[in-house]
Amino acid sequence: MKEASWETHYTAGKSELLYPDENLVRLLRKNPLLGSTGELTAVDLGCGSGRHLKLLADMGISMIVGLDASFNALAISRRQCPGPLLQGNNLHLPLKSGSADIVIAWGSLHYNNKYDLIAMLEEILRILKPGGYLFATLRSGRDTYLKRGKHLGNDTWITDLDDITGSTASFYSEEELKVSFSIFSEFAYGLMERTIMGDITKLISHWVIEARK
Repeated sequence: MKEASWETHYTAGKSELLYPDENLVRLLRKNPLLGSTGELTAVDLGCGSGRHLKLLADMGISMIVGLDASFNALAISRRQCPGPLLQGNNLHLPLKSGSADIVIAWGSLHYNNKYDLIAMLEEILRILKPGGYLFATLRSGRDTYLKRGKHLGNDTWITDLDDITGSTASFYSEEELKVSFSIFSEFAYGLMERTIMGDITKLISHWVIEARK
C-alpha cells in the first residue's frame, strides 16, 4: 500500500517540485566540502522529482546519485539529472561503503516506521566517507498537518492525506532526535515551520539536521 501510494503521488502535477528548499541551499553553501578542490560524490535519498539533484549539479558536484522507492519519481528525476538513478529504500542502500561525501535525505526519513530510523541512519553512516555529511529533515511532533488518519502508537500514523493516503509517517520529539543522531561524530539541528495558507491551525513542522560522520 505504501509503495502504491507514492507511485500514484508521482503521477500528480503538484508532486513535481521544481525548486530546491532554501534551507538546504544555505546549508550546502556554507559546508566546507563544497569549497574543496577535489571531486565529490553526493547521494539524494528519496530524490522525488529531482529538484535537489539539479541543485547538487548546479553547485558543481561531479558525481550525483538519486534513489527513490517510486519508479514514477525516478522517471521525473531523469529530466533533472543525467547521473545514476536507483530504485530502492533507505533501509538497504544499493551503494558501496564509504562511497559518498554528501548524503541528502530531505523529506524522506519520516515516511517510515519510527523503529526503522536507527537502521536507516546506520546505512547512511555506512555509505558516507569519513568526515562526510548528512543533510536531512524529520517531521516534528509539533506537526498537525500530516498527523492524521490511523494512529499506530508512538506518534506513528498511517496518513489519510489525499495524495499519499496509506503512507506511514513518523513524528519525532527533540529528545528522540538527539538520541537517534548521537551515532554521528557531531550534529546540529534546527526547526522550520509554516502554516497552511487559508488555515493557520494546520502546522507543517520539520527538524532540519546537519550531521558529520
